[in-house]
Amino acid sequence: MSRRPQHKSGKGGARRTTQLEAENAQLRRELADARAALRQVEEKGADAFLARRLAELEEGRQVARGQAVEATVARSKAEAKLAALQDAIGKAPGISGWLLRRASKKLQGA
Repeated sequence: MSRRPQHKSGKGGARRTTQLEAENAQLRRELADARAALRQVEEKGADAFLARRLAELEEGRQVARGQAVEATVARSKAEAKLAALQDAIGKAPGISGWLLRRASKKLQGA
C-alpha cells in the first residue's frame, strides 16, 4: 500500500485548464486594449485621448444621474403605495379590518 496520495483522473483538471485558458484570453484582450490606447496617445497626442476619455466619463456620469433620478421616483411611488395601503388597513371595516390592523401591529412590533 502506497503512502502517496492517489491522483484522480477526471474532469477537474480539464475544467481548471479551461478556466486558465479563458483567463489568459481575457488578459490578452486587456493587454491589446491597453496597447491600442497607448498607440492612440502616441499618434494623436494625449489631448485627443484625454478628451475622448473625459467624454466617456461624462456620459457615464449622466447615466448614473439618470439612474439615481429613476430610483428616487420609484422610492416615492413605493412610499405612496405603502401609505395608501396603511390607510386602507386603518379604515377596513368589520372583523377582517380588525384582523388586518392586529396583524399590521404585530409586524411593526417584530
